[in-house]
Amino acid sequence: MTPLLFTAAVYGWIGFTVGYFFRKWLEGSLLPRFHAQAGSSAEPQGRLRPVLPATEMVDWIDEAGRVLQSLPRAEIRGRNLLHRVTATFVFHPDGRLFVHQRTLTKDVYPGLFDVCVGGTVVSGETCEQNACREVAEELGIRGAPVYALFGHRFADAATNSTIRVFACVYAGPMVFQPEEVADGFWAERSAVAALLAGGRVCPDSAQGWRLYLERHGSRNFAREIAPGLSPIGCDL
Repeated sequence: MTPLLFTAAVYGWIGFTVGYFFRKWLEGSLLPRFHAQAGSSAEPQGRLRPVLPATEMVDWIDEAGRVLQSLPRAEIRGRNLLHRVTATFVFHPDGRLFVHQRTLTKDVYPGLFDVCVGGTVVSGETCEQNACREVAEELGIRGAPVYALFGHRFADAATNSTIRVFACVYAGPMVFQPEEVADGFWAERSAVAALLAGGRVCPDSAQGWRLYLERHGSRNFAREIAPGLSPIGCDL
């Protein structure tokens, strides 16, 4: 075989091989083989199987509480639209209040202290269901009595919401949700007052705490307030 014919044969073989595998790639027949070689767990590799998070839908409401439209949570936040949230104070039987620090990855008030467990009410969810869900998810509290207290309105440049306030009585162990809670501790009223005075508490829950004090003062919630209330049913 002459050098010219040999070179032509080599290039022909290369062209055939590349064309063959290119066609197979287009047909998708190489994808299962790729995943089989990558590992038996079938986890997504590279960009072949992108995993998209589920979109959390939230109700945009008017001042009367009527639903205007159900929108993705990111759009509610981005446009600062009015929506429903809950805020639950967690009291120790001895009267102390649980305070936690928000993670630095939170979309609203990152790194600030919070005197309640808060949550955005998603479409199709009641405020009562949300309050129970949030204390379970963020602090691992299940089976403790939760009580409905009052509502208030809050708006600033970061959030725009109608807030339903609840209270919980609990003294057991807690499991922090790492995406939400950086740290937490039981605090006396004086310590809470110092945090508020220093501007280190989320402004929406700070407003809720001041309203709570106006209504109930320094009374022990577990001993003096809760006995006159009926707990909501938390089935978690």
